[in-house]
Amino acid sequence: MDNLAGSYQSLGRVEEALLLREEVFQTLKQLLRPDHLQTLMTMNNLAVSYASLGRVEEALLLREEVFQKWKQLLGPDHLDTLTVMGNLANSYRSSGRARDALLLEKEALEKQKRLLGPDHQDTLWTMRGLLKTFRQLDMEQDLKSLAEIALPLHERVYGVGHDETEWVRSLLR
Repeated sequence: MDNLAGSYQSLGRVEEALLLREEVFQTLKQLLRPDHLQTLMTMNNLAVSYASLGRVEEALLLREEVFQKWKQLLGPDHLDTLTVMGNLANSYRSSGRARDALLLEKEALEKQKRLLGPDHQDTLWTMRGLLKTFRQLDMEQDLKSLAEIALPLHERVYGVGHDETEWVRSLLR
């Protein structure tokens, strides 16, 4: 049912997605348990629906809880934990808490570079998040330094002319 909710979300039927995700979440909490990975994935998806409806604080609280539980269950260096960490950082940045995002993104980026390599798509996604945070915090020197590192990686992975590559290039102008 969560997949159906995801389809609703993609079609812009966010209210329906939210209702379905809330139902799935309550069911999974009862059937599996609140800290089961499937329950946590659904909780994370529920946060996406909340955020899409402008319920930012509710989304943020869920993402913080998901991150803490994910870290406990899988460990701080697990790739899924790092993805959840990036999602939380994105939520922080979107809600005006860029300083909180900065700490998470720096940590996630270092771990992803070590575990996946600098040119893995997940590493590059986190790098772009950190660039957005640097921009939001007016950290121009850090922004330029990271963009200079990120650009050749994006060109190699995505190619010249790709939207992500060109966005990074625009930061160097």
